[in-house]
Order: sequence, then structure tokens, then C-alpha cells
Amino acid sequence: MFAVPGQVIKQGAALVEESLGPLERRLYGLLILYEARHVDDLVENSSLTSSDVLAALFDRELRGVIRQLPGKQFLKVLL
Repeated sequence: MFAVPGQVIKQGAALVEESLGPLERRLYGLLILYEARHVDDLVENSSLTSSDVLAALFDRELRGVIRQLPGKQFLKVLL
């Protein structure tokens, strides 16, 4: 079996997105691979409360889908 790296990334991202609820899907869509975003930016752009955003980010971080960097910065993880 041969795999093109870009295809594998897209397939992995699709599998992750299928397992997300509506709130988590909205946040995951705001995150970018290799580019960290501050939690305040995610709250502002998601139209969700800060507690909802932080709870969803924490859950996704435990599942290994996103990573938190210093300074409350978050980014997608390459699966």
C-alpha cells in the first residue's frame, strides 16, 4: 500500500472531525496545523463562553488531538 503524505493527513483529520461534537468541531476548525492560536482568540471567534472553550480544549488535549503551548496557545496535532 502506498500513501501520499497529504492524503494521510487529510484522512486523519477527517477521522478526528467525525468524532467531535458540534462545539468541539467549531473549535477544531478554528485551530491551524503548525500555527498556535491564543485561547482568547478562540473564544472571540467561536462565539462560545470561555468556560466552554477551555473545557473543550482540555478534553481534546487529553485525547491528543490538540496541544497547549506556553501562554495559553493551542494548535492542532498531526496524527
